[in-house]
Amino acid sequence: MIYPVNSPEYKLNRAAFHELEEVVPMTSIERSSLARWVLNGHDLDSNPWNYFEPDDGSPMNFLKALRIRCGYSHGPWDSWEYASYIKPFHGSDKLQPDRW
Repeated sequence: MIYPVNSPEYKLNRAAFHELEEVVPMTSIERSSLARWVLNGHDLDSNPWNYFEPDDGSPMNFLKALRIRCGYSHGPWDSWEYASYIKPFHGSDKLQPDRW
C-alpha cells in the first residue's frame, strides 16, 4: 500500500521507520533502501518483490525481504553463522557472501 504524504498513516509509517532504525542493526545500504521505500509512501510491512511470510502468507516486511533477496537471513554479517540460508555463489560448492 502507498500512503499519501500528508496522511496520518504516512506519518505513523515514518515514525515506525525511525523506531526500527534505532532498534535493528542495518548496513548503510539497507538503511538507505528502507528509507527510500518509506519516503515514497510504501508500508514498512510490504516489499517490491512480492515476498510473503511462509507461516501465514502475509507480505514480508521490506528489510527482511531485502536481506533474503541479497542472500542473508538476518543481515550481511551472518553469512557464516547462518551459512545454511545462503545460496552457493555461481553454482560452486563453496558458500560466499554477496557483495554490496
